[in-house]
Amino acid sequence: MLFRKMTEADKPLIDGYLARTDYPGSDYSMLYLSGWDFFNFEESMQIAESGDALYIRFVPNLAKEDEETDSNGFVYMPPLTERGNFAAATDALREFCLDGGGEFYVTSCRPEEFALLDPEKYAIDEKRDSRDFAEYLYKPSDLIELPGKKYHAKRNFIRRFINTYSENYAFRTFEEKDRGGVYELFGNWSRTKSFDGYLGSAEKQERKLVEKALDYAAKYDDYFADVLEVDGRIVGFEFGERLASNNGIVHIEKGDINYDGVYPMLCHAFAAKHFKDVSFINRQEDMGLDGLRKSKLSYHPCGFVEKRIIILKDDK
Repeated sequence: MLFRKMTEADKPLIDGYLARTDYPGSDYSMLYLSGWDFFNFEESMQIAESGDALYIRFVPNLAKEDEETDSNGFVYMPPLTERGNFAAATDALREFCLDGGGEFYVTSCRPEEFALLDPEKYAIDEKRDSRDFAEYLYKPSDLIELPGKKYHAKRNFIRRFINTYSENYAFRTFEEKDRGGVYELFGNWSRTKSFDGYLGSAEKQERKLVEKALDYAAKYDDYFADVLEVDGRIVGFEFGERLASNNGIVHIEKGDINYDGVYPMLCHAFAAKHFKDVSFINRQEDMGLDGLRKSKLSYHPCGFVEKRIIILKDDK
């Protein structure tokens, strides 16, 4: 197993392996890997192909003093491979680590993947609660059609937005001329939030992600950026991605809450435009924030991408 430095040029390679799976999570998104400082993309992220599987590892950038892992070096992601090969690929990673590759410490492993492994060799690190980082999954038809009583309030918000702004609003594809308006929207949004040092400066991280997202939307056909405009002013922005595994991800959603119904409007319009035929729409995690959790639950998820940290049984 020969690791080398990962670069953005590895996106087609990752997508090729992801296309062999039905994985709905965000973990192998190039925006996810390169956009968050935690992964330390420029300095430490490495990639290797071996035995019909793709391996990714990194040394995390832990900006908070109270944030730490039990790993003494590289953190590994689950092998990216077909389900039938997952156990063998994980065993190969185990042997690599035992043979001098460092501590076996695998993050973001789903319970259904762990169930494929030999329980005599592997254990879940029970010290870490993954609920805050479980990603919310939705049926595309639910977010597009908003059916039944449970979506009654969402339909009313959207109807009210349309009736209020009538012919004065537009939901359209982002253009480069919109960049200043998107940054202004983000700046206004960020001033209403309280950032507590999550992953260093969360506000700085969010801004960095928005900038990279706009660049990616211009470079790649599987990334989408849209703006919601009222009277020529950008009041909403949404950015997402269509994974090679035929799942959609909403990475960024920002709106001006002075415009009643802006968030239901964004969610519905973006799903209808880009995600009609995907298997699931992933609207990311809630990070343990009560308001965000309440909002995500209000759209009635059909499931979650749960994530566990896997260690060797002898290390537990």
